[in-house]
Amino acid sequence: MSTNLPIRWIGALSAVGALVLVSALHSSSASTAAPTAPQVVSFAVMSSDPLVAQGIHPADILGAGGTPVIFCADLGLVCADPTTGALDQIGGLSFGQEFYAVGLLPMQFSVAQGTRGAPGTAVRVEADCNPPEPQADVFGTALDGANTQIFDGNGVACGGNSGLPLYLQEGNPSSSVHALVGDPCLYVDPNCDGLPEVPVFLTLAAGSPTLTAIGATPADILLAHSAFTPLAWARGTADLGLVTGDALDAICIKENGNGAYDSGDVVLFSLAPGSPSLAARALSPADIMLPGQPATPLYRAAALGLQATDNVNGLMCSFEALAQIYLPLIQRNPP
Repeated sequence: MSTNLPIRWIGALSAVGALVLVSALHSSSASTAAPTAPQVVSFAVMSSDPLVAQGIHPADILGAGGTPVIFCADLGLVCADPTTGALDQIGGLSFGQEFYAVGLLPMQFSVAQGTRGAPGTAVRVEADCNPPEPQADVFGTALDGANTQIFDGNGVACGGNSGLPLYLQEGNPSSSVHALVGDPCLYVDPNCDGLPEVPVFLTLAAGSPTLTAIGATPADILLAHSAFTPLAWARGTADLGLVTGDALDAICIKENGNGAYDSGDVVLFSLAPGSPSLAARALSPADIMLPGQPATPLYRAAALGLQATDNVNGLMCSFEALAQIYLPLIQRNPP
């Protein structure tokens, strides 16, 4: 397995609250040195998931079968408030090395419980199962209005879908895959020991004690690693064009290697239901958004074979970054 990762972590400069990241290869050959296609996916689950009742933390990064591949504590998170018992809960995940063409469908995604999908799509097939089970699956799309099932929660075919198994519980209750991301061993943990050598990009749900500890919000993208307190890499209001009360859900990120959120980075995201920007601007939790002032939809729900009432809660981007999704020169709003 190659350890020639495009992004290397050098160290945290705690005095100025900055993280130094340098690129191993940011030349014309960068894409040839990118990690190969993931053999498995990783994900997180919500605090209401049956796996949490079995001892899984909602800020653990999990692999097939719901087995932790990176524990919450090894991300440098608070994990649990000792006074209130509140738990951190991952909202979105990225290893910062997306937007490389790796032979997969351009976009893979997971959806929340209650998602129906457009008629004739794999998501709709899973939604029509009894009980509905799209929330435990992973789907792929060419952004052409269709989607196909890639992984199935328990591996038991329903309605003609036959994705590879994730060995999760489906039925009532059911696990719900979200915060979709690739294999840590290919991207941030080359020796596969569960301790990432490279920081992880993540968002946290409202009520997560880490947000209170570092003065961040569910609209902020954080950098997390066991060696330092999580840092806000991109602020929702100042950097992404969001408004107070918004919450990030799924994220895709390609970091340019300098550790700062700037015009060389590529970011796409979805917003969680209840985010004020959705209602104010007639947006959907299944729209894939591009940062801006304000943030704007790049791919509407229909492009993924979803309905506007659906909810994308996990995302991986496996295509060469298009010119229009590189960030313009960042103009930060006043703090």
